[in-house]
Amino acid sequence: MKISFAFFTLLFFLTFCLHAQNQLDDRVYKTYDALVGQDNTGLYNGTEFTDLFLNTDGSYRYFNAFDYTKGSVTYKGQYYVNVLLKYDLLEDNLLTRSEDNLSIFNVKLIPQFVNSFSIYNRHFVRLTDTNLNLSGNGYFEVAVLGNDLELYIKHTKKKKDKALKSGIQYRFSEADFYILKSDGKYNIVSSPRDMRKILPQKEEEIKSYYKTYKKRYKSNPNVFMANLVKYLDGPKMEKNQL
Repeated sequence: MKISFAFFTLLFFLTFCLHAQNQLDDRVYKTYDALVGQDNTGLYNGTEFTDLFLNTDGSYRYFNAFDYTKGSVTYKGQYYVNVLLKYDLLEDNLLTRSEDNLSIFNVKLIPQFVNSFSIYNRHFVRLTDTNLNLSGNGYFEVAVLGNDLELYIKHTKKKKDKALKSGIQYRFSEADFYILKSDGKYNIVSSPRDMRKILPQKEEEIKSYYKTYKKRYKSNPNVFMANLVKYLDGPKMEKNQL
């Protein structure tokens, strides 16, 4: 009789503990969902980001603007839309934060889980098979997806330090370059001259295009390079439209 009583007492205790644990887990998930929103719970899965270089000359380390902007991202195979994003060009990281109670935290998304993202009407992908041994996490802006040629823009920024009486001031400057995919191979491109080396069969076309649109190359090299690749990739009947 004593054994039976002890057994049922132990069983009751274990059942109570299990029920209490389940209730605690439910409260944890409900609290977390309430903080970040159920739709975006999986998005805020990364490490906290802190900007250590805020004392600048007015420049910033991010793509297009200092502040967050609304965008979309495919993360862990799930598509999130209308979320706050910011692209750090200094360390090649995609950042996000919640608009709710966790908005004080900047989250650095885990690069391996980022497939693509869009901000400022620009689309970016993560390329992992370029075989170019580039630094960073592999984020590239998609500039041209043609029939035979593809062009990607690698946006980067460099940091310079300046010693002032009040401390160190930082300055950020753009240092973009391009990746051209031709015949299944990725190539680093920095100028039309590099393009001629990669596509020697189109050397005369490249020279002619550069001569015609030289001013555009100086004022907006990204637009020039994208239009050049479209020109080289497209049918002859379309070339006069660029």
